[in-house]
Amino acid sequence: MTLALALLLASKVLWIDAPATRERPTAPPSSIAALVKTSMPAVVGIVATTARAGGNDPFRDFLERMYGHGGSGPVETPVRGIGTGFFIRSDGLIATNGHVIEGATDITVQVGEDERVYRATLVGHDDATDLALLKIEGDKPFPVLALGESDRVEVGEWVVAIGNPFGLSRSVTTGIVSFKGRRDVNPSGRPGYYDFIQTDAAINPGNSGGPLLDARGAVIGINAAVNPSGQGIGFAIPVEQLRDVAPQLASQGHVVRSYMGISIQESMSADLAESFGVPGGKGVIITDVAADGPAARAGLKVGDVVTSFDGEAVSESYRLRWLTARTTPGKRVRVGVWRGAQALEVQVMLLEKPGAPWEPPPPPPGLRREQEPFGFAVEDSAAGDGEGRGVRISSIDLRSYAYRAGVREGDLLLEIDGRAVADKAAYRKAVSETADIARLYVRRGGKTLFFGVRREAPLSARGGAH
Repeated sequence: MTLALALLLASKVLWIDAPATRERPTAPPSSIAALVKTSMPAVVGIVATTARAGGNDPFRDFLERMYGHGGSGPVETPVRGIGTGFFIRSDGLIATNGHVIEGATDITVQVGEDERVYRATLVGHDDATDLALLKIEGDKPFPVLALGESDRVEVGEWVVAIGNPFGLSRSVTTGIVSFKGRRDVNPSGRPGYYDFIQTDAAINPGNSGGPLLDARGAVIGINAAVNPSGQGIGFAIPVEQLRDVAPQLASQGHVVRSYMGISIQESMSADLAESFGVPGGKGVIITDVAADGPAARAGLKVGDVVTSFDGEAVSESYRLRWLTARTTPGKRVRVGVWRGAQALEVQVMLLEKPGAPWEPPPPPPGLRREQEPFGFAVEDSAAGDGEGRGVRISSIDLRSYAYRAGVREGDLLLEIDGRAVADKAAYRKAVSETADIARLYVRRGGKTLFFGVRREAPLSARGGAH
């Protein structure tokens, strides 16, 4: 354990555990509505965006279909999408999926029934488990969800998923656990530690990062993937994986893992086990040993069958990889093997898994000067356009509070806080006299609308991911 991690754990609890019980309820609660009412405030919506100029982007098309026309011409468009998260600590620490925020230059979080928008900081993320932590700052404690026990989940037990499928916020679905320990799917297409809880509770794009709850309302999984070729089959990351990686994500932004330097076979048939003479027919076959790696130095060989790792019996390749990865680099572990007709125990000094050094993402780009302080720029309205006097919104930053409130490029801004803004000079004067929140009165086509928007400092001044 690093000094930074030790200090963190000593000073602040990362999450709240649900009370341990001898018997876990597996049937639906007497009131599903009561469980949802209690849990919903701790679930948040996430919009993660990366700005780029021009191009066609399906996410922007989706936003415009949902919230209105966004103008024409070259604009900054988001290239990431909508997801879900949930508070695990009352100071604003949020758990979600790594792929929800991957590559994002700006992350906003919607909290509560009024979907108040906060700008989030990326605390850390881990590709191998597809998990991430975010942080928002607020003026009051945030509601949290307690973490349950995914290791004790039973196939057939009742569960509920909460999230933002297709951007439809605060949606609830229910179902059962239809399989446990699903390791034969790889939604990301890259190496990782996959051990999914499979459920028939509807999980769709936008649910990613949201909680899968048991009958007590405790989190047993983080919704992560949907099977695009079928219905009623979704997958959630067991909450035990969040427990494993969260301390390192909170303290250093990434996860340091160990390795032994071996390749292993995914499965061992009964006939193969019999040919090796393995007692009980259970173990994991070593198919290759890296030269000068920890395993080679300890004397492990091709054809050895690993039967235990530091005292825990292993019969699945996944479990051996996970136990190795989660062990602190530099620790000496006992590895039980079957070699020939003999059981042996080998001491292996694990080392840190090699790879490119982790670097925090760059801070988000700032608002363009002409878009301050509300995230949009204006120009004088063309004479004779038939819509009356005002200033036209000529561009809008899609990361801004104004965009999330519903303001769009092309809107004709008539008033700010009741003050007429007939031209840019009047607009600048009105802006200088506004408070932190301004009321905009705009005309869009044949309709007039009011919007409340928040004054915001340049994005670069707020600090980026760390």
